[in-house]
Amino acid sequence: MNLHTITSGVLLMTSVMSSSLTLRAPAQIASGQAKPTAKAVQPRSLSVSSSAWHSRQGQYFQRNWGVDILGVQRVSSGEMLAFRYMILDPEKAKGFNDKRNGAYLIDEKSGAKLTVPQMEKVGELRTTTTPEAGRMYWMVFANTNRVVDVGSKVDVVIGDVRVNELTVDAK
Repeated sequence: MNLHTITSGVLLMTSVMSSSLTLRAPAQIASGQAKPTAKAVQPRSLSVSSSAWHSRQGQYFQRNWGVDILGVQRVSSGEMLAFRYMILDPEKAKGFNDKRNGAYLIDEKSGAKLTVPQMEKVGELRTTTTPEAGRMYWMVFANTNRVVDVGSKVDVVIGDVRVNELTVDAK
């Protein structure tokens, strides 16, 4: 398996997951900055359920882990859940993209533990590139049998980091 095959597969999965996936923050696109800095990154607009969580816990992750948690959305007709985050400080956030850090999602109600699927030619369905400030990253969790639905409270665990009480939004 070569790098071109892996890159092509990841790009294809990204475009399939969401036609609204934006890799640069709107502030950088408008200003034409080639390399955004952590100070130039603006938090993205969130749904009502996500904004309540964001106001309570979002600043903790921005300050301590260098990421803006964008939320969890149902994708692929509910068969998968996409966790998205924006890197604000690449040094603090490098553990989020480190493939050695296992990632899983836990449904608070049922206790179901969802994992990141491993594709034969692409690898894990998650971003593992070197983090850059102002870029959005993602990981996908298999939601077999649609155990987790819109409105469910979930926790996302990435290595030693646990993001609690996120609400699953509809796409």
